[in-house]
Amino acid sequence: MTALKASDVARRLDEAAKLPPVILVFGPDRGLVTEVTETITALFQKDGDDPFAVVKLDAANVTADPARLMDEANTVSLFGDRRLILVRDGASRNLSPAVSPLLAHPPTDSVVVVEAGDLRRGTGLRKEVEDHRSAVAIYCPVDGERDLERMVDEEAQRLGITVDFDARATLIERLGADRAASRNEVLKACLHAVDEGRLTVADVDAVVGDVAVSQIGDAVDAAFLGQRERLDRLLTRLLKQDSAAVQLLMAAQRMSHTLELAAAAVANGQSPGRAVENVRPPFFGARKDAAARILDRWSPERLRAASAAIADATFSTRTMPHLSIPVTQDLLFRIASQASAR
Repeated sequence: MTALKASDVARRLDEAAKLPPVILVFGPDRGLVTEVTETITALFQKDGDDPFAVVKLDAANVTADPARLMDEANTVSLFGDRRLILVRDGASRNLSPAVSPLLAHPPTDSVVVVEAGDLRRGTGLRKEVEDHRSAVAIYCPVDGERDLERMVDEEAQRLGITVDFDARATLIERLGADRAASRNEVLKACLHAVDEGRLTVADVDAVVGDVAVSQIGDAVDAAFLGQRERLDRLLTRLLKQDSAAVQLLMAAQRMSHTLELAAAAVANGQSPGRAVENVRPPFFGARKDAAARILDRWSPERLRAASAAIADATFSTRTMPHLSIPVTQDLLFRIASQASAR
């Protein structure tokens, strides 16, 4: 059994020839999953001689035809080197029928990397890969505050600028649930400050936006509580700013993941109030009361489904940024409808 943290990938998996035959990259942070697979993909594109060194398959097609993955994995490279078979966008899809045969008969001329969503420990595809001695499972959690601080410092150092303490705190407050989206916002802020050589709060406000964090939290609470009219009023104000859609999705993803932990505690016998008191990261003030009320409406299974829907919406806003506002509105109102229905 081999399990790696996403932060260990660049150090531990640094040569294409030494990679295990099957790699599962999974977790709630869809952007970090993509970042990890791109790091692995780069190992196969260094020379650029073989245009077929990397084969990308859509998970929907693999699910429809599981045997195709085995066929691709056993195809010999034109130049005799190992090939990478990358299965993209596997969240919410059952890929076990395609991956299990590979674990039973690992390919020798290919490396198969499978992207997946937030898989439960000890079940399904995650268990199959983690229990296999020649496969690797890489977990991609939502970034914590230290991860975001490290990301800001990395981008600032790369561009040769310094970061004011209050600018770092302000920027981190507006990031969170998706690594790719967070890195993009950090890069934009750093590039805005590169001429001066110093990132300030003014730079963060100019590029990332100045949406009231409390109003974003209120909007997310309203969605999970089924308060459609209140949600509509808040979104009318918030979505006048371009960056608000991304921040709303990040806040919704943080909320759903934190509530999943609290809901699991409720399922084990804790009261909603006690579960909210103990969960980390913690809730404060009125949001603590709102979180307890939300737990009365949402089961762990429903919260996992909401997290998957938020991840899908976040991915859509990355690929189609011009649709970020309608995508965000649609998602939050769908969550509100599910909450009010219960």
